[in-house]
Amino acid sequence: MTATPPAFGPTETFPCDENSTPFAVVTLSFAVTREQLRAALAIGQAENAGEPPLPELTVRDTRREIEGYFAAAAVLGSDAELQSVDAVLAPDHAAELDAAIDRAYTRRELTPLKTQQPLYRDGTVTLKTLDHGEVVLPEPAWCTGHDADTVGTLDEVTHNGRHVRAGSIGSHGYVDFLDAFVTHAPYLVQRPEPHPLVSVNLDLNTDADPDGVARIAHGLRAAALRLERLAAEARHLRNGGQA
Repeated sequence: MTATPPAFGPTETFPCDENSTPFAVVTLSFAVTREQLRAALAIGQAENAGEPPLPELTVRDTRREIEGYFAAAAVLGSDAELQSVDAVLAPDHAAELDAAIDRAYTRRELTPLKTQQPLYRDGTVTLKTLDHGEVVLPEPAWCTGHDADTVGTLDEVTHNGRHVRAGSIGSHGYVDFLDAFVTHAPYLVQRPEPHPLVSVNLDLNTDADPDGVARIAHGLRAAALRLERLAAEARHLRNGGQA
């Protein structure tokens, strides 16, 4: 190889055998020929019965197919050899191997998230933060509180108002398709929020008969009215008003 070829991937982390417990993610880069790429893609396409057709594959889909084949081939091809080696290892040798692995693949111990224990007093709230310790912050009257929040950095502190929902009755019962609320993260640094915003979450993807469509239309009209009221509330708060 006279020159270093361009590098691509990985597009994602491929899982190990479903009956195994993952220990670490090992990223491996190795050079392949066009013929190897072509064969890997052909095998992946055959396993998927040619769907989607090659002209419709995105760049990411193409790379994922090829990387997936190489990952599976590496795991399946080495399983038998690995099991036979593991079966004949002396306990002392196995312990030395594990010690070397622990040195090379040291895993950071995850600290469990702590839940806030807010103290509300005279229009303020006292919260714990990872970067500023205990802080006393203004607590707007419309905020529903921070009792369910986890302790994070100051810029993660967010005031959220009451949730406004709308939906309709479908074939599987009543389903919410709107969830919206006033929100404000006043301590963001990268993308500051000087004023409250409205968080709008819409989710509607269904097939319905004419009566069902009429119910959906009714729900959408209700959603529109509730969003307009939320917008007016946020506008009022931006102009210095109180909830």
